[in-house]
Amino acid sequence: MANVKSVAHELLAQEILKNFKGKITGDNADYIVGENPENRYFVGKLLPVNDSQTSSWGSDVFIESIGADFYITPDEISSAQLTIYPRGDFYYRAYPTLEQQRTTMLQKANELFEPRFTDFEELVSKYQEDPSAFSKVKEKLVPVYKKVQIHKNHFSLVLLLHELLKGNPQYGYADANHAQNKQFEQYLNDLQSAIMEDEYCYTHELYEKTTLKDLLSEEDYKKFIKKNAKQGTPIRQNWNVYIDITIKLIKDKYLISVALVNGSQVQSNGITHKSNKKSNDKPTIETLFNSGMKIHLDGAAFSPIELDFFADDYKYNSSQQAVGNNCSVIYDEESNSIITNHLPIFVQKRLLTNDELAVSFQSLIDQPVSTLKDIHRKMLAEHKKWQRKLEERKPSLSEIGIKNMQEEIDEFAREIRRFEFGIEVINDYPIIMKSFVNMNRTFLKTSKKYSTWRLFQIVFIVSLVPDIAACDENVLLDSQKDQTTLNEVSLLYFPTGGGKTEAFLGVLIFNLFFDRYRGKECGVTSILRYPLRLLSVQQVQRLANVLAQAELIRRSDATISGTEEFSLGYFVGDANTPNKIEKKNVLKYRTSSQAAMDEERIIDICPFCGKQTVHLKFDEDSYRLVHYCEDAKCPSNGVLPIYMVDYEIYRYLPSAIISTVDKLAILGNNPSFRNILSGASRRCPKHGFTSTTKCMVDREFCNIEASDLEEVEMYDPAPTLFIQDELHLIRESLGTYASHYESFIDYFVKNVSPSRRPIKIIGATATISSYATQIAQLYSKDPIRFPCASPDLKRNFYSYIEEDDTQRLIMGYAPYGKAIINSVVYSLKYMREVVYDYKEHPEKILEIPGIEIITIDDALEILRDYWIFLEYNNVKRDGNNVEGAFETPINVELRKAGITPFSTRKMTGDETFQDVREVLSQVETNEDVFNGVNLIVATSMISHGVDADRFNIMFFYGMPGNTAEYIQAYSRTGRRHSSIVIDIIRPSRETDQSYLKNFVNFHEFKDIMVESVPINRWATKAIDCTLPGIFTGLLLTKYDPELQFAHGSLFFMNNIKKAIVAGSLDPDTVRNELKMSYGCTVAGEVYELGNQYRAKIDSFIDDVFEKIADKNWEKENIFSGFELMGYHIMNSLRDTDPQLIIELE
Repeated sequence: MANVKSVAHELLAQEILKNFKGKITGDNADYIVGENPENRYFVGKLLPVNDSQTSSWGSDVFIESIGADFYITPDEISSAQLTIYPRGDFYYRAYPTLEQQRTTMLQKANELFEPRFTDFEELVSKYQEDPSAFSKVKEKLVPVYKKVQIHKNHFSLVLLLHELLKGNPQYGYADANHAQNKQFEQYLNDLQSAIMEDEYCYTHELYEKTTLKDLLSEEDYKKFIKKNAKQGTPIRQNWNVYIDITIKLIKDKYLISVALVNGSQVQSNGITHKSNKKSNDKPTIETLFNSGMKIHLDGAAFSPIELDFFADDYKYNSSQQAVGNNCSVIYDEESNSIITNHLPIFVQKRLLTNDELAVSFQSLIDQPVSTLKDIHRKMLAEHKKWQRKLEERKPSLSEIGIKNMQEEIDEFAREIRRFEFGIEVINDYPIIMKSFVNMNRTFLKTSKKYSTWRLFQIVFIVSLVPDIAACDENVLLDSQKDQTTLNEVSLLYFPTGGGKTEAFLGVLIFNLFFDRYRGKECGVTSILRYPLRLLSVQQVQRLANVLAQAELIRRSDATISGTEEFSLGYFVGDANTPNKIEKKNVLKYRTSSQAAMDEERIIDICPFCGKQTVHLKFDEDSYRLVHYCEDAKCPSNGVLPIYMVDYEIYRYLPSAIISTVDKLAILGNNPSFRNILSGASRRCPKHGFTSTTKCMVDREFCNIEASDLEEVEMYDPAPTLFIQDELHLIRESLGTYASHYESFIDYFVKNVSPSRRPIKIIGATATISSYATQIAQLYSKDPIRFPCASPDLKRNFYSYIEEDDTQRLIMGYAPYGKAIINSVVYSLKYMREVVYDYKEHPEKILEIPGIEIITIDDALEILRDYWIFLEYNNVKRDGNNVEGAFETPINVELRKAGITPFSTRKMTGDETFQDVREVLSQVETNEDVFNGVNLIVATSMISHGVDADRFNIMFFYGMPGNTAEYIQAYSRTGRRHSSIVIDIIRPSRETDQSYLKNFVNFHEFKDIMVESVPINRWATKAIDCTLPGIFTGLLLTKYDPELQFAHGSLFFMNNIKKAIVAGSLDPDTVRNELKMSYGCTVAGEVYELGNQYRAKIDSFIDDVFEKIADKNWEKENIFSGFELMGYHIMNSLRDTDPQLIIELE
């Protein structure tokens, strides 16, 4: 049944898109009642030649023509013949039928009377009882516009191209006066004459209002029209369309430009009527709708247009036959024709993992090595296939193509060797084997839907096992350590929704067990970081669930049951969670209701028992905000091992921390941050670890004397693993500042902390370009991409494109002649009308050809997955405008039509952690979806880490500024079901227009069109922002743990001065340490690119040491002290510029 429903989703998505196209182009109706088609339709319109200056539509972008450019070689120009089939719809005004006018009159009466009349017959009955009571029920004739298709008779124009070049072999043309266009003009005149034969044709203007008396019968109605229609010159259409062709010899080819032009002129002679109003009551309409043409070429071929950008890429087709103007084009190879297209659609097929080779958790528990060796054998066989494919393709490839393909094959061989080495290490070391088995046991217990690893996940995890093991100097042999890639960044590159998170969580859980078995009984094992605070929302519950099952296994293992529990820290800052529990917080918590406390929870569902029984309380004894499960039978035993306050994280050092990149800056302004990197030396029996001379909890709440603090010695206290998700977002200034702090941490852990070793770094992304450069700039390390690139675009060893499974239908259009904001909100309205119609008539879903579901309930269940729309805005201002337009006029119009209005929620950077959790909960868990939130107005915040299976209809308000952001954003849709993505392209932007022209190609080539991440670790001004914080970070992490006993905490300026005066802080030593921290000096060698930074560090140290030593300090801390010296310590990596407060008087 799952497959049947999958097909049903795809077929329904196709029908929804088809009906929506009709709504925006007019393709779905033969006439319109009560509305000017110029106002309703906004795709495919060609305006009259004299209309753009008099329009008041609110947009500056109007087009009068569309066309295509293509090339023909000179040797074929003499035989080339073009047959052009123009296409388009004109509308002419008609008198309403009796029934149409009666419907209008009924609506008018129902506005004036209560109770409402059910039908016109009831209205007439009441009218006949008392005609005087209905004297105010009058209404003008409702405007009706009927469609005429200019292509209905398959009219065509035939031109021999060489005839256009007579007299000039380099240039020729055909304009409106060409003989073929004169025939076209006559054809249109015949159409206009045929209109006059329609008895309802609006031949004379009529402004009188009808009464009920006029509508009692067909005879009464015709008498009304005859009596009140103005006599005189009859209204006649003024339609004129022609084909414009130019031929130019450019280098060695002829460029042919063919355009369909609306040559009509707006009628406004002041005698019969004025037609240049854009009102709903307009006598004639000269706009051509749903325009297009088919260009058939005989006697020649379309000469390919080579796309230089892809010239050296052996995987992509680097040529196309034509380029559209104000539209896209389709090449029909079978008929050798070019077809213009206002609504290009890219059908994106679903990427599926190679589940035939999926490995069960159980098999890796029972027979881990033999199971992994079986995968290894299959990888070797795949490598041979790749090598054979290269030999087969060599004759057709360029030297560059052969080189590139061989490099990809060699990278796969390296991938195989790393996996083989991982198997060897698992087999050779019992604690590694046990850790690996427990990792699989953890995921077996955690995963409710899956019992297997995806192939790429397990290969990735096994490949990283040696790197994790190498972090302990006592485990691997030296020869094995040399084979590891511990000092390289492992880049996990896989499409959104493919399972990257589970892959790096597998490494994390293995690392946790390995740490415990090797003797690391407490401290931080891994930090999982995100670029933005809201990206971590859904990951908290996911990681908590996995950690809980790992914790239950730890408790059951006598070898490690006495170690610290596996715990989770949520380290994102006070906008979402408190930095510190102050006395005022304690007083608030004492009087807060449970409901008020629960608003600050970071998870709702207990990770141990899976029930929604989690609450939050403040425990004064441990001075903690505690998540607890109220279910007495829960294996958690009540308190959940989750820490959400910064100072709690410093005190308890949770095993795994979810954080944001911004929090790196804390190392320069909080002495306790060092606990995460180098552990703690003491422990309060009540309140956890400390690396200072006292408990971290204020004296008012802790009565433990300093002499009673327990001395502790942590084994290898530094984290083993850093995981950076959404790596491509570490860019521009954020990336540059992060690179400085990353370098400092790398230096500190290797050279200062008790661990004295590297940290393994994993980066994860679904979109990246020039990743080697970004990783070198960010981490000063080399990358290893996994999986490596495949010679085949549609498959690799781990995954393949399933041609029978549509993931997304992506359609784009430029709303020429209509303000972009109106186009966006009315697009949403029309889509709501389409989906609502299926809700009211679910039997229509069952009638879709090919659908095999058979019940109304099944139909509605599928429709639920298309009820919630997602609307993306490039800037928050656009989102505010969209949201404002819904109340008036969109929701007003929907309510009037009896359609469910939009119920919106926002997801932008302004929303809090709790807001986002609430919205996602409503989207995913609301059983009554048809009566809940049905539109999410979002910005780029939605693009990462926000996953919901019900996001399957998405609109873009203009194209995002870069390809990576666009891919990440639309990847919110189609996670499980076929989805619809609508790109509303800004016609006023040249770059957006290029998306329209190259729509399908752009989506086919999107992965190699992802822009390089802009980041420069040596940016001239960047060190000015980071150096004060890196300097204080060095003081607080390296020097303060020892000097605090002699001089007091170096968090205070007077104590720093004491240390300088006493000679405990040597300026030359500090400056050299800073140079190594920034990477200016690597392994004793000077790095030339760091010359400017070295000079700045020298100048800074001279200035700071002199100012600190010369000034008489009182109680200033490093923040106020450095401000007095003219420096600013970053509190966040986005904390770069001083705030400017503007007040209005």
